[in-house]
Amino acid sequence: MATRADVAEIVRLKALIMESYPFDVDLDSHPAWPSRAAAGIEEMLSHPDYTFFVVDAEDGRLAGCISAGITHHVPGPEWGPRHAYVADMCTDLPHRGNGLGRALMDAALAWCRDRGAQTVKLDATPSAIPVYEALGFERREDELFPTMSRLL
Repeated sequence: MATRADVAEIVRLKALIMESYPFDVDLDSHPAWPSRAAAGIEEMLSHPDYTFFVVDAEDGRLAGCISAGITHHVPGPEWGPRHAYVADMCTDLPHRGNGLGRALMDAALAWCRDRGAQTVKLDATPSAIPVYEALGFERREDELFPTMSRLL
């Protein structure tokens, strides 16, 4: 699991993730983003319902990372109160194709199960959809309750 010493590298990998977004993210026009991202990661690391898993590379950098969080909801008749969300999965370019992403996801899912989560969701960039499908995730374009969001 990640520690505060990994924060700068997680920020670097998050910037790499944003390069694959299906829209342009201009980090140069947001010079405060790295410090805001670092503060957010540190806050997540201090909360018991969030964590990051990382894999160290030989050069002192991180080869990959993933975050996982538990959300709490009122239980229904067939589902419990805890659900999981995974995000920020990234394998650095030199380390892709050797199963690192699968190992990171396996660790994150085990952590979520250990905390009682019954389901897990994620958002996928278009290029990552085949990776997530190979890991057992299903596209849910027919969801009864589509995911919606807005800024606060």
